[in-house]
Amino acid sequence: MDFTIFEKKIIEAIGECKGAIKSCGKHSIQHLEKAWAIRELDAEMAVFRGITAEEEAASALFYCLKQHKYKNSSKIAFREHKHKLGLFPFIQGAGKFLGQFLLQDSFPFDRFQIHYTEKNGRKGLELHLLMRNGDYTAQPIPPLHFTISDPKTGMVCTFERSFQELITGDGYDDTLKYLKDIANTRNKLIYADEAGMPKFSGDINGYLVWQKKKVMLFLQIILMIDPWEKTEGSSLFVQQALDAFLLMLDRISTDEIHQPKKPHL
Repeated sequence: MDFTIFEKKIIEAIGECKGAIKSCGKHSIQHLEKAWAIRELDAEMAVFRGITAEEEAASALFYCLKQHKYKNSSKIAFREHKHKLGLFPFIQGAGKFLGQFLLQDSFPFDRFQIHYTEKNGRKGLELHLLMRNGDYTAQPIPPLHFTISDPKTGMVCTFERSFQELITGDGYDDTLKYLKDIANTRNKLIYADEAGMPKFSGDINGYLVWQKKKVMLFLQIILMIDPWEKTEGSSLFVQQALDAFLLMLDRISTDEIHQPKKPHL
């Protein structure tokens, strides 16, 4: 599997993390590489490895939050599929809410960039917010430690209202559908049924490239947290997102997600 220069730097930086963050992060890349290697020989197992790569990268991020003692991080169930696979649709939803601010004329920034850097003797990522006039940038330190204020009221937007949509609205429905679809895919890859033996008939290359994007997203978030925590402390936005994520998971019952069928004895 080909990786861009930037992606190779991310993989290198993850190798500087410690413990389970490093192990799970590197293992997610290994799953992607092995999936790519067998994609023509065994597409079904390639897809299975693609799903596992997403889960391992999510675990790396969860271990990062736990290692840096974010409040309620101990409530993450590392062995539950819904926790690991629920992360991507949640981040997608959070990104949409942040994107809404960039579209507002009253918001001073209209773009953002992620830059490779070194912090505390380690490789990491930093976030640059570009002002509309193009003359200045703002750099939150740590990268995900920020708030946004309403220009009309001056009140700080703490995102609770926006994140509520991810817990109760369309964002929740999207996450539940995402989890069900993956559970159904996983079942079809493993077990035969009356329709026949498992067979993946989609675009395997496109699927694995999409899985790589998810993995890289999770690893980038880690690199905006882990290298910075030693001297800069915790990030407000990360804590708010974690609390909302756990509330969303509390709503999703394991019984709502299609469970793997037991093999025939």
